[in-house]
Amino acid sequence: MSRNEGFTEYIIEDVLGHINGISRKALFSGHGVYLDGVIVGIIIDGAFYLKANPKMMERYMQEGGEPFKYEREGKDNKSSKTIIMPYISVPIEILEDREAIKERVYESFDISNKNKKSL
Repeated sequence: MSRNEGFTEYIIEDVLGHINGISRKALFSGHGVYLDGVIVGIIIDGAFYLKANPKMMERYMQEGGEPFKYEREGKDNKSSKTIIMPYISVPIEILEDREAIKERVYESFDISNKNKKSL
């Protein structure tokens, strides 16, 4: 996994630039995307993922989105496990639609806020 600064700038400036309160922070091998200080997405390996609940994941997978997943090595270094995180990739059609991406960012914001309150 690596940081692609050009893609990150494209997402932050061009795709999300019209949404007030958007910021980013370096996060592991990519960047976290925040709305008013609440994480709503991640940019990693040249893809943009938004925070999702199971219903949102299912809906976006039908549109071609893919969940964010990675391999974690087992303690014996011989086995690995696929870890699926609650983030779904955003199709290009949505990235290019200012209203659709704004709607999805706010949907992810609501999901993150609900998760924070239940902790």
